[in-house]
Amino acid sequence: MKVQGNRYINNPEMIKNKVEKKTTVPQNIISEDDVKISDSARKLVETARDKVSDFQAMHFSSINGEIKEIPAEYKCENLFKLDLKAASISGEQSAFEGCLENQSEVFGKWLDENASEYLTEDEMKDLKEKINTMTADMDSLNAKEGYRGTSYESVFLLSASEAGLRKVNEMYVPEQLQAGFSDMIDEYVHFNDSARNSIMERMTPDYMVVGIGSKTESYKYKSEIISDETAFYANEKKEISGICNQFLNGKTDQKLFCNEMKDRLNDYYGSRYELRNQPEAVESRVNNMLSKLQHMYAL
Repeated sequence: MKVQGNRYINNPEMIKNKVEKKTTVPQNIISEDDVKISDSARKLVETARDKVSDFQAMHFSSINGEIKEIPAEYKCENLFKLDLKAASISGEQSAFEGCLENQSEVFGKWLDENASEYLTEDEMKDLKEKINTMTADMDSLNAKEGYRGTSYESVFLLSASEAGLRKVNEMYVPEQLQAGFSDMIDEYVHFNDSARNSIMERMTPDYMVVGIGSKTESYKYKSEIISDETAFYANEKKEISGICNQFLNGKTDQKLFCNEMKDRLNDYYGSRYELRNQPEAVESRVNNMLSKLQHMYAL
């Protein structure tokens, strides 16, 4: 995205002279100071004085209508159109980077290269369909415009997707290939995690004011913001993965699983400032995420 900004000063020397008459700094600040300074330091002082004079000339001319346009071009990044990019665990380009909106293709290609001699055509087709079901909601999220950094939705869906893929590996992938397929799942999770974390870091402000208008108002700097966000999402991932694994391993039934997830989603969305006193909006968000989860696990 390009922003055009064009300004110049009409007859800047005249303006500068006007300002210097009012702002000239006595030379004895340099020449008659009790402390002797080097020539290089003297030049720095003189340069600083010139910069101040130039700035004052700009300010003086702006308030007197002397500013006109000059060609100038500034480039700034559109942070809402950043691509999801991340290296693989080994440091090379990730295979998932080129298939953001159809990540099951990467798994399918791996199966074609490694599992053909172990699976019939129908078994291969069925396995690919199961993988696609587990990754489809992450694909849809990756296809959306707007903020693409780490979010509660991305952590929720990726955690559920990972748990589902590992269960698919355990139940349907030939035993000889399970270690390799597990590595593919690791790469899938690593790519989606790292790419979104990178965007989150780039879009996090240098600082934010906490408790605006209260007696406890304070600053929260970028490193602290990112640290808090990372810790929060890591805990959510652990909890969501645990609930999913309990269900997928038959330790909880479908009703309890859905209720646990619904309660967790209600707690999160109900605490969001932008959704305060909006129960219908909270319910809509919760139901949307539950429907994605139900589709993923064929509930």
